[in-house]
Amino acid sequence: MLIAVLMCAVPPVGTGYRWLQSWIDIPMPFVAPLNVYASLVDSTPLIVAVYANGEYAPWRTTVHAIRTDVAMWRRMHLVNWNSVPTELRARGLDALLASHRSVLMNPQVWDRMTVRDWDIVPQPVRTVAYRQMIAYWTGFYAIGRPYDLRPGLVSETTAAIVMSESWFDHRAMHRDRSGNTDVGLAQASDFARARMQELHRLGVVDVDFAMDDYFNPWSATRFATLWFGLLLDEATGDLDLAVRAYNRGIANAQDERGSAYLAAVKRRLHRFIRNNDAPAAWSHVWRRARTIEREEWPWMPTSDRPSIAG
Repeated sequence: MLIAVLMCAVPPVGTGYRWLQSWIDIPMPFVAPLNVYASLVDSTPLIVAVYANGEYAPWRTTVHAIRTDVAMWRRMHLVNWNSVPTELRARGLDALLASHRSVLMNPQVWDRMTVRDWDIVPQPVRTVAYRQMIAYWTGFYAIGRPYDLRPGLVSETTAAIVMSESWFDHRAMHRDRSGNTDVGLAQASDFARARMQELHRLGVVDVDFAMDDYFNPWSATRFATLWFGLLLDEATGDLDLAVRAYNRGIANAQDERGSAYLAAVKRRLHRFIRNNDAPAAWSHVWRRARTIEREEWPWMPTSDRPSIAG
């Protein structure tokens, strides 16, 4: 009888275990799963225009690619950045310039780079570097000094000429109906290339350019600066006349086409080289380049820097 009473008083083992578990178990809180990739990579879709084979075409990309993807940057010219939302454009262009800072203002690096090396540098970076090269060669050869022309004015004007000729495309080439071929950043004509070789033989200039040199930005900007200096000599220091002559030759410099060319160069000098009401992307890169100049040459007074921006 005692055993029967005890068995009735003690619950079955299974039931007791479940009761004990319910008393000591603490329910675990719910934690939502984390998407680590999404927290690091903004995959928000975006459509931009890219440059391909001389044309602009729409391209599907993402916010993350605009901020970080070098391959994406190589597809976009500065004009393509204008349609990117303002904040994203600023972050992307700043990252682009920071990642290519070593080629922005460094003659020792430029001297080692080939045409193919420049092919893979994003176009916004090239627009800064090529203007810096022109500023360097203007100072190196003291272009305009015999006529008391300010070095910054001469380098800015030369940059505006190069922009008018090739839009800072080092692979640019143009053949006209007469069969003449203009090549490279400076769009050096058949006549100019032959004349430069002759002047080297006479000891007037210190460099002999091979055909390939006109496609290499470091050499092409050297040619543009030297050639403009020779035109300044022919124009006895008249800057506007030298600009006209770059396109028309000194004999035809004062004709209607010479006037149109001078006007175009002055427009680009004012708007782009000096950044007056320039497109948004160009203006951002211009201003950021000025900041980098001050960081690169902190020991130099502003008036003495080989400025690309005036």
